[in-house]
Order: sequence, then C-alpha cells, then structure tokens
Amino acid sequence: MIQKLLIGILFLSFFFLAAMKYPPNGTDSNSYRCVGGLVSIGDRIPDLIETCGEPIREDQHDLQPGRILIYRFDQSRVYYFEFLNDRLSRIYAVSCLQDNPDCE
Repeated sequence: MIQKLLIGILFLSFFFLAAMKYPPNGTDSNSYRCVGGLVSIGDRIPDLIETCGEPIREDQHDLQPGRILIYRFDQSRVYYFEFLNDRLSRIYAVSCLQDNPDCE
C-alpha cells in the first residue's frame, strides 16, 4: 500500500514539473536586478526586455496561456520569467549544474 502511494506521489510530481516546463530544484523570487535595473512581479514584457535585454529564447505553457522568457545572465544560473495576461507572474532561477539544455 505504501509503495503504491509513493509511486503515485512520484508520478504526480513528475507530471506537475513537466507541465510547468521548469527544471526542478530552483528558487522563486519576487524581483531580479538586471544591468538596466530592477524587474518585479507585475511588470510587463516590454519592461523586462528594456531592463534586461533580449531573452535567449521564449517558451509557452502547454496547459495554460502565458509566455516564458528565458535568460542566462552568467554561467551559473538560468532565469525563467513567466508572464500571464502580459504581466510578470513568476521569476524562477535554476543552477546550471543540472541537466538543463538552457545551460549549454
């Protein structure tokens, strides 16, 4: 019984992370300071691009509307800026020590 429960939890965790399109073991922030200034939750896409420059790539959610702009400011971390309804809703950073294609 416990084994089935653990397998179910692992499956749901994997599905949840895959649906989010974020690598695991990252950190969330309410703001990030780029060379051009500070970006915060609630900012718009043009504000982020003006402050931090062009992203290395853009992605979209499979299960919900929204855009994800992906930045790599240095060799150690990748930053995912998620927008819903044209407003920044999440800033998520991961270490490049993980198997992450955005770190290559």
